[in-house]
Amino acid sequence: MLIAFIAVIAIFAWSPWLTDSYAISAVTENLGGPDQEYDYIGVMTPVSDIPKTVVRVPYAILVYFPGEAMYIVTFWGGIL
Repeated sequence: MLIAFIAVIAIFAWSPWLTDSYAISAVTENLGGPDQEYDYIGVMTPVSDIPKTVVRVPYAILVYFPGEAMYIVTFWGGIL
């Protein structure tokens, strides 16, 4: 029983169903789509033109807009 519990916790921490492209598209859609204007470092820019950096952490993926913002995509697909 303990081994099964640890295995489930490890799978959720790894979150193999969360890919980098899914995380970026989820954040893009949350912001209103790729053509939505976003105030990126003082300039209104379409979300699709903003550079994005993805970092995997346990239970989530962090999507960074360098110098501006960070969005957290959780293991269940929600955005914080």
